[in-house]
Amino acid sequence: MNSARAVKNACLTGYGYSLLADFMIAKDLAENRLVQLLPNYEPVDQPIYAFYPQRRHTPQKVRVFIDYLTEIFGS
Repeated sequence: MNSARAVKNACLTGYGYSLLADFMIAKDLAENRLVQLLPNYEPVDQPIYAFYPQRRHTPQKVRVFIDYLTEIFGS
């Protein structure tokens, strides 16, 4: 699925298991709607890429967003 919300809903209805962000499932874990299966598992870091149509005349909002991603996630 390409929607984390859909994956979460599938897990909540018993259709399987998944790796989801803590902030998405914290309440469900606390209220026992979901169960943590692998508490010691550490996911592998995955790179993030920003694709945009051109480098010349890049809109300021695109540049600001890319700079923000770089600040948060690294180069």
